[in-house]
Amino acid sequence: MELTHQSPFRHTARTPDFGIHYAQSDIDTIRDQIEQTEAMKRRWLFLIMIISVAALAGAIVLLSTNYALYSSSESEKKKLVEENAALKSRSEQTQQQLEAKTAEEQKQAAARAEAQKKLQTTLPSILRGNPGSVEVGRFAKMVYDLPDHQVDLQSKPPDKIFRNWKIGAGENAEIYSLVGGFVDGKWVISSSLIARR
Repeated sequence: MELTHQSPFRHTARTPDFGIHYAQSDIDTIRDQIEQTEAMKRRWLFLIMIISVAALAGAIVLLSTNYALYSSSESEKKKLVEENAALKSRSEQTQQQLEAKTAEEQKQAAARAEAQKKLQTTLPSILRGNPGSVEVGRFAKMVYDLPDHQVDLQSKPPDKIFRNWKIGAGENAEIYSLVGGFVDGKWVISSSLIARR
């Protein structure tokens, strides 16, 4: 079917109504042009709709991925905060234990130094071999008050001090036992509290 385009303005004889007349072919041509324009509009609208749906789907995927990453990072952050708090608490407990242990060791070192100082005044008479019972009893208490309940000597003490010694009288009496031995090249005297009345 071949279409021919005719001008809408026909040269016709002048009539008194001055009207415009269209032939059927002109109407068909106009209708075809309108249909083609509308079809093109529909194609463009369909294409725009497909692009919009694809963009919307991409945005939804991107948002869901970002939310998943955000949720995961928040979970990791919360876990790290909890681990950090646990480590901090453990560190504080360890620091307190260390400080308590250090204070105890310093106290023992001070007690040892004080006892050693007292022992230095008592040891010469003990090692000479003729100490009195009160003196040996005090010596046994001093050795017992040392952190290890023992003292190292460079020379062998007299054998007669290795027995039980009583300090005090009545309800305040305490009985200490002195035991000696040779350990790692040194003479060692140990004291034990065996009775308290």
